[in-house]
Amino acid sequence: MSEARITTFKIPVWLWSSVIFDLRRRGGGVRESGAFLLGRDDADPARITSYICYDDVDPDAYQRGIIAFHANGCAALWTHCRANGVQLLIDVHTHPGSDVRQSAIDERHPMLPVVGHTAMIVPNFGRTGWWSLKAIGVYEYLGGFKWRTYPAAMPDRRVQLTIW
Repeated sequence: MSEARITTFKIPVWLWSSVIFDLRRRGGGVRESGAFLLGRDDADPARITSYICYDDVDPDAYQRGIIAFHANGCAALWTHCRANGVQLLIDVHTHPGSDVRQSAIDERHPMLPVVGHTAMIVPNFGRTGWWSLKAIGVYEYLGGFKWRTYPAAMPDRRVQLTIW
């Protein structure tokens, strides 16, 4: 995936609501949780068609109170993607408060350190609206631990919700 190939990602609102409810439930209001948004990157806009939570592929991802994704989780994720004909397009994780800016840890440790990869941050351990992305942080990895921010007010934001 590269910046030149994909400029926009579309997520059906029903799928996004499932992601939000899963993140909220898995974090239990006390810890961060996350998911990988999956689909195909052979069109622009790319469409998210499914997701898998971090702890579905790495059962130890939340054991330290923070997200720590391990090599065995990466292997399981790639196996899942191959078996289902999908690619990792976006990673999304929660933060404890309303601040959806990337932490220094987020900036220095992209889940997929590939130019063009997109990361999203959900506030309040997932206790947020599922019908809008206005409260969600959206970031594109540029390489060299640099990121582009996509503000909520941006008219053609990188990630958009759709009805279907």
